[in-house]
Amino acid sequence: MKPLGLHELHAGGNARFCAVNGLEAVAHYGEPLAEHAALGDTAGVLDLSFRGRLCLTGPDRQRFLNGQVTNNVKDLVVGQGCYAALVTAKGRIESDLNIYCLEHELLLDVEPGLGDAVRQRLERYLVADDVQIVDAAPHYGLLSVQGPSAEAVVRRLEPGLTLPGHPGHFATVKHAVLGELYLANQPRTGSAGYDLFVPEATLAAALHQLMIATGAIGGRLCGWQALEIARVEAGRPRFGVDMDASNLAPEAGIEGRGISYSKGCYVGQEVIARLRTY
Repeated sequence: MKPLGLHELHAGGNARFCAVNGLEAVAHYGEPLAEHAALGDTAGVLDLSFRGRLCLTGPDRQRFLNGQVTNNVKDLVVGQGCYAALVTAKGRIESDLNIYCLEHELLLDVEPGLGDAVRQRLERYLVADDVQIVDAAPHYGLLSVQGPSAEAVVRRLEPGLTLPGHPGHFATVKHAVLGELYLANQPRTGSAGYDLFVPEATLAAALHQLMIATGAIGGRLCGWQALEIARVEAGRPRFGVDMDASNLAPEAGIEGRGISYSKGCYVGQEVIARLRTY
């Protein structure tokens, strides 16, 4: 089981660990029910660095990815993002992913343990496109603030910050201590939520600041168990649990936020379009 980069920090906070797709995650910090309550009542801070992160660079990156996923990527501008799925030529789901349009790259956030599979799947369709796919996980960790008071927590991190107002959109934050961060509006439960992509060198400092900010409004550190309960309560499917390679994308409950029927061609598009017709 590959350990979290901040394993020792979490262990010092009474963390109990578990494996998610072969990667270490914090299961809870001793009080999973209280952590779940925080996600519903105030806010919780989570270390989601066990999730996969890929970057696509090169001048053809946006056009190429648009031909691979179910949602519209070609019209994204810097600061925007979307949720989408990779599907087979027969329309069956291979992965879901969050996509963010940065100035010089596309950042992909995928389920734990799927980074290599997603990279290999994309590379199978790379022929003449000028696109490079690299693993961003060694360079950026992922922290998340979830709950109705998530905005208040994030604002304490950087006073005067203009927050991304639309789910899937993000802001680049140049923090004096933490460096360049990417702050995404990313609700992972039935409430508000923000993801922070933080340089590995300052990940511990960022977590410490978020812990202080969350504690100030009555929140706390939370683990995977609490997040999973809140996710299920919100009816948000997770790949590998609620949907998998046996499901056609429209069957999975992601149609409203993850499938565009007007974007044009992509791998599996014909099957998915026929399902809508009939």
